[in-house]
Amino acid sequence: MVRYTVYSWLYLVLGLLNRIGVLHWRVEGWENLPPRSMGGMIVATNHTDELDILVAGKLLPFAYRVAWLGKAELFRHPFWAWFFHGMHVIPVQRGKGDANALAAAERALRAGEVLLIFPEGTRSRTGLLSRGRSGAIRLALATNVPIVPVAIAGTQHGTKAALRGQPITMRIGKPYRIAPLGHRASPEQIHTATDDLMLRIAAMLPPEQHGYYAERMLGY
Repeated sequence: MVRYTVYSWLYLVLGLLNRIGVLHWRVEGWENLPPRSMGGMIVATNHTDELDILVAGKLLPFAYRVAWLGKAELFRHPFWAWFFHGMHVIPVQRGKGDANALAAAERALRAGEVLLIFPEGTRSRTGLLSRGRSGAIRLALATNVPIVPVAIAGTQHGTKAALRGQPITMRIGKPYRIAPLGHRASPEQIHTATDDLMLRIAAMLPPEQHGYYAERMLGY
């Protein structure tokens, strides 16, 4: 109930700001979203500002309202712990191999959740695409859910710029599944699959944001 109510207000307020011209947000690639009836899926997107969570939360259809992994520090205050748990935010101990968080993320996907993941692991301070980490790939392999690559452009300028009319575009790429990699995937296989995901995201970003993947995009 908390989740439904908060998302309803999010859609109402941000939708109103978009309609009156305060925010200029748009989406490309609606047709690429897997049918919601298919169950769980991973939405993997680049991350340059906290605004990215609002963008993904609002611009995806209401039926696709997301759960996501959040830093454990968000849960220190009892009220915010209640709020974020109600929003299905999964606490993560940053800098550690958090098996509990990954297990919770797996359960969410198996239960049919749309899980928002930033495969870079943290915000890019430069606005450029950083090297991807393997979490999204490992979760996709463990649960056999599709990955939906998404690119958000414009949030690197920050919330103030967005409120002054900075255009923000969210591009939704074609979903895909990770091919089975055997009983135990090798580090090289995981690395290759992670690079493939990041290149799919980079292909939807302006060239000046390709960052770590700029050279590889030349032949992509």
